[in-house]
Amino acid sequence: MTTKGLVLGITLLAIVGFSGIYVPAAVDHGFAIPETIAVHNSNPWFLKDNGKTGAASSSPTTYPGYIPIQIWDAYQYTSNGVYNTSFGSGETIAIIDAYGSPTISSDVNTFDQQFGLPAINLQIVQPFGKVSRNSGWALETSLDVEWAHAMAPAAKIVLIETPSASNTYLINDAVNYAYNTTHANVVSMSWGEAESQVSASSLAQFHSIFSYVASHGVILMGASGDNGAKDGTSSPTVDYPAADPAVVGAGGTTLVINNPTSSGGSWGTEYAWNSSGGGVSAYFSEPSYQSSAGISLSGRGVPDVSYDANPNTGVWVYDSTVYQGLKGWIQVGGTSAAAPQWAAIFADAQAIQGYSSINGGNVHQLLYSIYNSNNYGTAFHDITVGYNGAYSAGTGYDEVTGIGSPIVYQLIPLL
Repeated sequence: MTTKGLVLGITLLAIVGFSGIYVPAAVDHGFAIPETIAVHNSNPWFLKDNGKTGAASSSPTTYPGYIPIQIWDAYQYTSNGVYNTSFGSGETIAIIDAYGSPTISSDVNTFDQQFGLPAINLQIVQPFGKVSRNSGWALETSLDVEWAHAMAPAAKIVLIETPSASNTYLINDAVNYAYNTTHANVVSMSWGEAESQVSASSLAQFHSIFSYVASHGVILMGASGDNGAKDGTSSPTVDYPAADPAVVGAGGTTLVINNPTSSGGSWGTEYAWNSSGGGVSAYFSEPSYQSSAGISLSGRGVPDVSYDANPNTGVWVYDSTVYQGLKGWIQVGGTSAAAPQWAAIFADAQAIQGYSSINGGNVHQLLYSIYNSNNYGTAFHDITVGYNGAYSAGTGYDEVTGIGSPIVYQLIPLL
């Protein structure tokens, strides 16, 4: 690439510069939505009616709501099932959320204390101005921070809170800030909107940003959406930014754990969640990392990987900001649960394997090389059952679950 002075237009007149191609300020006025809209809010497993508004369970230990050690064991983060508090050491995960949460610091402390996790190294920043309260995004924030921390307990987490959910703030401004200021090696984005609702000029604009940041080493993680193949529209479309070829897209599954207890549980079976976003981009052509792996599509296939997301097999989140009349312990699902935990896996891999081994410049190639190798079956669960409204899960890559869900202790050495 020919290098020139790259200047991204930043809201509030802040200008950030680094070398690359010139990218003008984003003009897209689309608004992303948090993918944490799949809340299991009517299940007696976790709702305890004590006559108080917003009462949720005070004891988040009951199946089907999963706790950290159960997910850790099911996806085999370690070969012996022992929780390793040093995972993610020395790495920084940036989490971008609109509005953030006014209670996140105390909420994640409660989460850690409940499950015996080490204290989080959390930095909260509002670089583009003071944010207002938004209960939906507060729940999103709790999920992102708590579960990224649970799966990469020693990593530093920088929570970037933006004043609105505009793509300009979330992508143009916050991704730039994550790269240029936080120096994070991994960025988690659990939000998006239908690709068909984003203008071609904006897709080109944002792709320039993502491509530059990824090519300079940052792994970008996106959630594939919670509204099936149509992503809330009238016809099939993928969710952006998970659909960007520079972003690793995470789809959703239904994970069944054998004998879940407070000390763990094992992977039992897994199938595609019927609300998982996924499909084929109408804007981005099929990238070489997919075509070279023997995958033949008319465009960029989404997602790349998958993880538990069905709210019926969701995870416990602590959120003391009231959401739809609920606060406290809430069982939550959605591909928002997948993205931050995959971000944690990449941080864990970097802590063990080193930044030069896995980074934003090679992460897709590594994933699809494993898929196209004899190691595929040892590093991934191939999800072969399920449907998202237009696409079916099947042997090998599919547009619902990608190449599958991780067997982490086997995957990390291959990265």
